[in-house]
Amino acid sequence: MNKVFKSVLVGVGAATMALLGAGAATAAPVSSAPTPKIIGGTQAPATPWEVQLDFGLNGGEYGCTGEAISANWILTAQHCVDGISWMDVYYSNSTSNPGTPIAADAVYGSPYGDVALVHLSSSHTLSSYPALASSYTPTSGATGTIMGYGLRANGVQPTGLYQANVQVLGSSTDAYGGAAVHIQGVNGASNHGDSGGPLIVGGKIVGVCSTGDVADPGSDTHASSNYANLTGSRSWIKSTSGV
Repeated sequence: MNKVFKSVLVGVGAATMALLGAGAATAAPVSSAPTPKIIGGTQAPATPWEVQLDFGLNGGEYGCTGEAISANWILTAQHCVDGISWMDVYYSNSTSNPGTPIAADAVYGSPYGDVALVHLSSSHTLSSYPALASSYTPTSGATGTIMGYGLRANGVQPTGLYQANVQVLGSSTDAYGGAAVHIQGVNGASNHGDSGGPLIVGGKIVGVCSTGDVADPGSDTHASSNYANLTGSRSWIKSTSGV
């Protein structure tokens, strides 16, 4: 059964969420130094729109990955916002020095799958934002890139944003029963803390991290996971955020 990859953070700072195998991804508890990352892969270049989400859930502190799609809106996975009591957004690719957060004042879950939008209490304008695909049909053998702040191999917690190359296996289902893109790592894979992170194919975001095929991928850089396909939620994203 697939499981959601959420990470728990210890102490103050941005928490990280990971992808789940067979099931919904889970957020990771916050530690004093929240720094989980993708297994393998490489350190990502500076990516201002790739944000860290730190939030409260059932008395614990957790975190996920998110994408700033405008000055007021963040894209992430629905399991990263479901039932939370608060959320802070960090515009930094460093997990050890995330800077000053902006609080969220509203969150919205898509009715079509594990996709969500976070509204900021104050605007934060960037020079550019990532492109969202209008639709995407998973094609076996296609290649893409994933990014996130999830745990690295065997739970090691380095600092910074990581990325990895992946291969599309086909279609699957996300943590909320929506359509998903089934992928397998080429030089790296998703882990706890990467939930809500992007799957980029052809220069556009086509999905967000939902679950992993195993609850603990260990050090397997070829582990497979499921990214909620944005296609079914694309009109909802547009009507809610204007993007």
